[in-house]
Amino acid sequence: MKLIHKFKSLNFDNRIGKKVSYIILHYTALPSIDESISFLCKTENKVSCHYIISQSGKIYNLVDEKKRAWHAGQSYWLEEKDLNSTSIGIELDFSPNHNNNTFSELLIDSLIELIRYIKKKYKIDKNNILAHSDIAPYRKIDPGEKFPWNKLYNLNLSYYPKKIKTRDLKKMKNWFKKNKINKNEKKILIMLNIIGYDISKSIKNKYYYGVLLKNYRKRFLQKVNFNNSDIKLINFIELHTCNLLLTKI
Repeated sequence: MKLIHKFKSLNFDNRIGKKVSYIILHYTALPSIDESISFLCKTENKVSCHYIISQSGKIYNLVDEKKRAWHAGQSYWLEEKDLNSTSIGIELDFSPNHNNNTFSELLIDSLIELIRYIKKKYKIDKNNILAHSDIAPYRKIDPGEKFPWNKLYNLNLSYYPKKIKTRDLKKMKNWFKKNKINKNEKKILIMLNIIGYDISKSIKNKYYYGVLLKNYRKRFLQKVNFNNSDIKLINFIELHTCNLLLTKI
């Protein structure tokens, strides 16, 4: 894997002893790789990433992995509120509103190679390879609905729920009944929180609840058209949650 060290961003600080446990994927939302690198390297913008990958598959290293790049912003995952300190940030040269509005094969091939390298180096669990929209669902949508998550799932480089025994699913359904949690919306929020999502804004706000579910669907159900109250969506989130709980037993 060839890394290009031609450009460097000064937008970083120290991790303060925190372990790298996550990889966060972003898109640049700018028209070109040159503009994106320029933006990420300007100190006044106060934003950066460790790596950025061009449409041609070139991988640029902008911030040393030992440093805390500023890519996640206000974020949350599994009670971790400072994802900048615990993650490697990867920007992808993609914008839904410009000519670079597809993820080229060269870009994805380089991304796969880079993820494999980082994942092995830091022993990162595939559950912890996340979208920016996972850790900041109320303000971010990247890497977006066009990102080919299925390629990462198929290579075991990111998590996707597997089928499990019916009796295990029944245990969770019975837990909801036992605790008198009958409303589907409340069930979904509890499960999304177990998965890792920040549900704080969704508890009392229907708009944010919809935003949260929309980002979840774009991540895990890209080719399935569920609405937010569809029983199939609820069943899938139950499957997802039960998968994760079983791995912790």
